[in-house]
Amino acid sequence: MHNDDDSLLAEPGIRRALATVLYRDRSLSLGQAARFSGLSVAEFIQHVSRLGIPVVGGTSDTVREDAEAIVEWQSGSSQPTRAR
Repeated sequence: MHNDDDSLLAEPGIRRALATVLYRDRSLSLGQAARFSGLSVAEFIQHVSRLGIPVVGGTSDTVREDAEAIVEWQSGSSQPTRAR
């Protein structure tokens, strides 16, 4: 599909559907897909969860590290988490 015109993206539901597919295929991150769809991250998580698309992936170690990074971010810590 070739689209030189943004009018297709203005159609109801198109941006959300495209963001969903791109997120499912891991072409967009969670944040990128949420922004593209016009939803908040929380709303996008709910949206993809209803469709059975997993939001959390990886090993138990990476999930734990991600959870720790979220807690640090929420607490306002300025120290970045260790990258692997």
